[in-house]
Amino acid sequence: MRLYTFAFIILLLSIVLPDLFFYFKLKKHRAKLILHLLNFLPTAFFITIFAIMKFADSHSYQPSSFQFFMWMNFVFMVIYLPKLVYIIFHFLNFLINLLLKEKIYLIRYAGVLTGMFLVILFAHGAFVNPKNIDVRQTEIKVSGLPPTFDGYKIVQISDIHLGSWGRNYSYMEPAIKKINEQQADLLLFTGDIVNNYSQEMDGWDKYFQQLEAKDGKYAVLGNHDYGDYSEWEKEEDKAANLTAIQQHIRNFGFKLLSNEFVQLQKDSGIIELLGVGNWGKPPFPQYGDLNQALAETDSTTLKILMSHDPSHWKGEILGHKNIFLTLSGHTHAAQMAFNMYGKLISPSSLIYDEWDGLYQEGEQYLYVNRGLGFIGIPVRLGVARPEVTVITLRTKK
Repeated sequence: MRLYTFAFIILLLSIVLPDLFFYFKLKKHRAKLILHLLNFLPTAFFITIFAIMKFADSHSYQPSSFQFFMWMNFVFMVIYLPKLVYIIFHFLNFLINLLLKEKIYLIRYAGVLTGMFLVILFAHGAFVNPKNIDVRQTEIKVSGLPPTFDGYKIVQISDIHLGSWGRNYSYMEPAIKKINEQQADLLLFTGDIVNNYSQEMDGWDKYFQQLEAKDGKYAVLGNHDYGDYSEWEKEEDKAANLTAIQQHIRNFGFKLLSNEFVQLQKDSGIIELLGVGNWGKPPFPQYGDLNQALAETDSTTLKILMSHDPSHWKGEILGHKNIFLTLSGHTHAAQMAFNMYGKLISPSSLIYDEWDGLYQEGEQYLYVNRGLGFIGIPVRLGVARPEVTVITLRTKK
């Protein structure tokens, strides 16, 4: 697990500055020594945790380390985000008192209430939302769709990040139930099965093998599946990790598409299904090769493409008119999205033009799935709940 220098410095400042603020507040009120110790106990603890994340040999981490450090991130946010919010409100209160030349404490109290609200929001995001899986249904009308594919049902899942679940196999059971209830013709997984390591997939075979689809289950790799977020002693170890991940996916019952395609046939009707390696904007890697995937396809046949990163859609895919549908994941909707007066607000929109749901340019569609898992911090805030996508194809008349 990597913690980059800039992020490390920001985290240190986020720890030390608030705790210094509260130290001087306590000192002003001549607080007892025990209160000073309680104030600086989280300081020492989280500096130690983040120093381990920064300086320890990431190659030595066990897959379970991801889960531990994610929960440490959660505890950090629950403690320090309310502190930072209170400090902001405190200084606003101070400035208003200067302007009005009165002592008003209302804004400071609002800071306390806002901090309490954030604790509740994060607790809900960690312990309730991840279990509430959204099944999102959409229909796509396609010109020239073979009549035998009218009503064809595609179920998409994405971004499971098994290492974030540890060995909590029960986490997958409600997802399996919801997926199989859709009676899919085709089940597609659009990448990030792990955080980094093939060992994260141990023991999950029998759960993924329960997933059903009439015409098969297909998958592509995401940016986390290549082992790029760890330091490897030898390139051979990294290559072996990737090979093991690919084999696990096959053991799960999925056919892995790596810059290749298959034909889907219903009676005389044919659609081509393509899958490419991860293709993203820097710093994300570009293992995907769309030209290779297209090389032996029929230029007149309609196509569905699986590509993990939605940046690929505008980067290369638009203009290939016969790729009428691209399926992506990757963004997680930043694991944080809120519906504000009918408009969806998320930090993800600051990075990606297409980050959640269905998008259309002419007769080409992109669907971005929010994913089933989580990474970094084990929460899904607001409406950024785990997702199973159901897309029904319809002939455009």
